[in-house]
Amino acid sequence: MLLTSLQNLGFTSYEARVFIALVKNESATVSALHLDSGVPNSAIYGALKKLEKRGIIEFQNTKPMRYRCLPPEEAISKIKRDYGDECEKALSGLNEIYGASSDEMKEELIWTIKGTRNVTDKVIQMLEGAGSDILIMSSSKPFRNFAKKYPSLKKDYTSIIGILNKKTSDEDVSVRIISSCEEEARKISTLVPLSSIKVNSMKTDALNLKSFVIVVDNNEMLVDIMKEGDGETDLTAVWTNGEEFSCTMSHLLNAKWDSSEKYNSV
Repeated sequence: MLLTSLQNLGFTSYEARVFIALVKNESATVSALHLDSGVPNSAIYGALKKLEKRGIIEFQNTKPMRYRCLPPEEAISKIKRDYGDECEKALSGLNEIYGASSDEMKEELIWTIKGTRNVTDKVIQMLEGAGSDILIMSSSKPFRNFAKKYPSLKKDYTSIIGILNKKTSDEDVSVRIISSCEEEARKISTLVPLSSIKVNSMKTDALNLKSFVIVVDNNEMLVDIMKEGDGETDLTAVWTNGEEFSCTMSHLLNAKWDSSEKYNSV
């Protein structure tokens, strides 16, 4: 896991293995690093130069030469700062060319988003951008239960609840939720007390609904589908901010809202 995490941060396999060996020993010679990391002697010098360029290791000009790493917290902070700088440069460059070659007439498109983290990121982005109205039809399998199964999603779920509460309390945004059942409506009312909640009037449909729908400000919509197989659950969604698609979905979801039963907490 550690090796994979470092590679995800841009380390090569050799660089990651050498760095891990240095962290274990705090300082070491090339021969010791070879024994501890399993990296060939011929490749260690190249890996050390790359790590030195990153600014996360130092060397002592002795015979034999010794290398030492920065404390892990300092090293990771340095990497985060460097990535932040590069992200800012990339964002600036991308913004300059964004849409430069597109036609003036843009076709309304529906985009597919695959992967649980990618879908939840889009949901958070949509909710944060809401200016007047959020309308949600929830799945019969609450995202809350999904998050319990996958600990990495707990933070996302907490963020979503926090955003909904902030929108209702601080920004005067209408949050309306069509729940799959009375029990789920009760839990939602506790989590987001200022939201308006109704219960899906079509009981048989509610029991089998494996997707949720979000419409924001009548001009952006996302439909998510939970896929299950071989013991795994994943999310795939379709999203659009095209006016015609979003307005159509908004009309249908508002009709469902009107036909659903008002939830009474008392």
